[in-house]
Order: sequence, then C-alpha cells, then structure tokens
Amino acid sequence: MVDHLHNKLVLQRVSASSESAEGAGTPRLDKIDFALNPGEWVNLVGVNGSGKSSLARLLAGLPIDGAQGSWDRGFAGATPSPYVMQQPDAQLFAETPREEIRFALEWRGLAPERILTETEAILRETGLQAVGDLPWERLSGGQRQLAAVAAASAAKLALIVFDEATSMLDEQSREGVRAIAAQLHEGGAAVVWVTQRLQEIGASERTVALSEGRIVFDGTGGQFLYGSSYPISFGPDADPPCLACGLHLPYASRLALELGRIGLLQPPYPETAGEWEAALRQVTDR
Repeated sequence: MVDHLHNKLVLQRVSASSESAEGAGTPRLDKIDFALNPGEWVNLVGVNGSGKSSLARLLAGLPIDGAQGSWDRGFAGATPSPYVMQQPDAQLFAETPREEIRFALEWRGLAPERILTETEAILRETGLQAVGDLPWERLSGGQRQLAAVAAASAAKLALIVFDEATSMLDEQSREGVRAIAAQLHEGGAAVVWVTQRLQEIGASERTVALSEGRIVFDGTGGQFLYGSSYPISFGPDADPPCLACGLHLPYASRLALELGRIGLLQPPYPETAGEWEAALRQVTDR
C-alpha cells in the first residue's frame, strides 16, 4: 500500500492556456515540473501574469481550466488545501470572525466543546478576540484578512497556500499574517507563499520564480536576490536572478550588494533589523 501522507506533491509536464481574443492559446503554465516536500516552505515569485497564481491554485488542489499533464498531491491528499487570497471578502462565508472560525472547525468534524475552546484560542492568538462578534463591514481590511487566515489555519491540513495574502495590508497586518504562516510551518504544515514583495523572502527559504508560465529559477532566497553562489560569494558584476524575472531588489538587498561590492560588507548579508543595526555599526566604525 502506498503511503501518500509521506509522499511528495508532484507536478509533471503541467500546462494550461488562456484563450486570447484572436482564439490563440496564451500559456499560463508551460510544461511545469515541480515537487513539494511535506513540511516544506516555498516562495513562489514572479510579475503579474507570470503563472505563479495558476501554479498556486493547482498546488492547493483547485481546478484550472484546460490544465494538462500529471499531478499527484501526495501528502496533501485528495481534499483541496486552504487557499488564502489577497481579497479577504472573496473567501469569507459567515457573518463574523467567530462564526467563520467555528465553520472551519465544524468542517474538521470536531466535537462541540472543542470547537468552543479552539475558537477562543484562535481568536486570541490572531488578536481578533475583541472584534470576534463584529460584522465584516465594521472591520478593517487587515482584520478581515486575519480572520480569513485564521479560518484557513483552523483546518489544520498538511498544506496551506497564501496567494499574495499580504499585498493589500499595512505593515502590522502583514506581520500578523506572516506570523500565522510561520507558526503553521513550525507545526509541520507545508506552506506555499506567493508574493512579489521580495523583502518577505528569507535567504535560506526555497524560492521558485516563474516567467511566462515557466519555472526560471529554483533555489534559495539568497541566491535569487544576490546570485547563484551566495552566500559563499557573490558576482559583483552580474545581475541577480530576480532582475532577470522583471522584479526589483528590495532597498535592503540593494544596499547589501552595494556595500559588498565596495568591500564593506561580506555575505551572508543581514536580514533582520537587529542584524542590520549591527552590520551598519561595523561599517561606520571602520
């Protein structure tokens, strides 16, 4: 008997096209080969129209019109995985955050007493306890998105997909959503994080870039931002892979590269505010 719970999620030669006004097919995905391990974190990046959301939907087990190829969801199972979009109103079904979370817990088949206990715990962990019974129209966009994330995380499934879930949020709300995703990952869930905000990418995290429906990069976040030999070294005269995908280096990454090119900073480059503070102190003390 095959143990699918420990198998990779695998896509092989997967393609999908959109019909243009002239009737010709425009590739959304073009012969994609992709594998995701249980408990893995992967960032999917690319410009608008690159195919990253189409790939994310397939990974979540959601239908894509015209998709061809083969795929095996492996550890993710036959049930569609939670899929958090950038527009929270498109994925909220109940009337309040408390009801939304209860609905997700009921779907898991929990006993009523556990539903009450876990609902309160989730509201508390996400900072939504004070607004748990307010209707959506009285909540901010960030609060509604946190409610959508909280309900998705309540499913406790092996895979969760965040499709630009922080793109329309303020910094505090972004940090809240990212913290929930990190907590789920620490608990053993695989996380697919779709973004154009390259400052959200960790240097050691697997990062997959798409362009025109094809995977053009699959490596670490540090390699994507700074070059294929990072962190051992970096190519001072070569553009990093992110620029070839049409994306822009975050300010901190540009600063790190410039300081590295003039010999004032050595890889691995700082990531956190504390690391940057210490690095800049060393630069100014020279």
